[in-house]
Amino acid sequence: MKKLAFLSLVLGTAVTASAPAATTTMAITRNGYVPKTLTIVTGDSVVFANQDTAAHQVVLKPSSGFTCTGGLVIQPAQSTTCTFRTVTKYSVTDPNVNRAAFKGTITVKAGPPGSTLSLSGAPKVVTYGGRSTLSGQLATGQANQKIDIFAQECGAAALTKLTTATTVAGGSYSSAVQPRRNTTYESRFKAASSAQLLLKVRPRVALRKLGPRRFRATVLAADSYAGKFVLFQRYSTVKRRWISVRSVALRAGPTTMTPVNPTTVSTATFRVRIKTRLRVRGFLTQAQAGTCYGASASATIRS
Repeated sequence: MKKLAFLSLVLGTAVTASAPAATTTMAITRNGYVPKTLTIVTGDSVVFANQDTAAHQVVLKPSSGFTCTGGLVIQPAQSTTCTFRTVTKYSVTDPNVNRAAFKGTITVKAGPPGSTLSLSGAPKVVTYGGRSTLSGQLATGQANQKIDIFAQECGAAALTKLTTATTVAGGSYSSAVQPRRNTTYESRFKAASSAQLLLKVRPRVALRKLGPRRFRATVLAADSYAGKFVLFQRYSTVKRRWISVRSVALRAGPTTMTPVNPTTVSTATFRVRIKTRLRVRGFLTQAQAGTCYGASASATIRS
C-alpha cells in the first residue's frame, strides 16, 4: 500500500508539473458578463462567448499582452478566444453598452516557470572551454525587451545574474555562455521566469604519444584532478568496444589562461606495453570526474 501511495504521489506531481494551460469562458449575455471577474495565470486563455441575440464588442485595456483567434466584435452564437501572456489587470468593456453589467476585469498572475518565457540551450553538454548558446522566446512577442539571465554553477549557493539579453522581432533572444562546471541557468523578465536549464561540462582530456609505448595524459578543468585516475584504453575490433589497459594517476600541473582563465592542468606521463597502430584513448570515468563534471574521453590516436 505504501508503494502504491508513493506511486500515486509521484504521478500526481508529474501531472501537476506538466498540466496544460487552462481555458475559461466569460459569457456575454443580455444581462452582462458571466462571470464579471476572472483570475487566470500567464498562458491561460479566455473564451468570450456571445450568448445574446445581438452583436457585442469586447474592448480590453491595456490593449497588449494577449493574442486572439479572431476579432473582438462577436456575433450572436459566436466566440473568440484570447490567450494572455502578461502579468497585469485588464478591464473588459463593451463601448456600445453603458451598463455596469458590461464592465468586467481579468486579472493575470504569473504562471508556472516557462509559461511566459522559454529557455533552451545547444549544445546541452560541452567539453571544458567550449561554448553553448542559450535561446528562448518571450510569449508576448515583443522586441527590445530586457531578459536577465541567471546562472548557478555547481557548488554555488544560489543563482546570480550573469548577463542581460535583448529580444528581437517575435520576442526571441539568445546569449552565448561558457560554463566552467555543470551550471543551471534561468531567464527572467519582470515577474516571469523560465524553467531552469542544466548545461553539463566534461573535462578536456587529451592523450599524446611521446615515443614507443610512452604517452602523456592531460586533463583540463576548473578543478584539479591530481590524485584521480585516467584509464588508458584500446579499441577491440573483435569485441567492438573499448578495453581498459591500465589506469594512470594524475599529478598537479601548471595553471594556464586557456581555454578558460584560470584553468587547472592535471597530467601524467607513463609507459605501457601495447602493440603499435592500435586505436587508443584516455578516459575519465564519471566516478573520477566527480559531481560537477561528466565523464570524458580524449580524441582517439594510434599507439
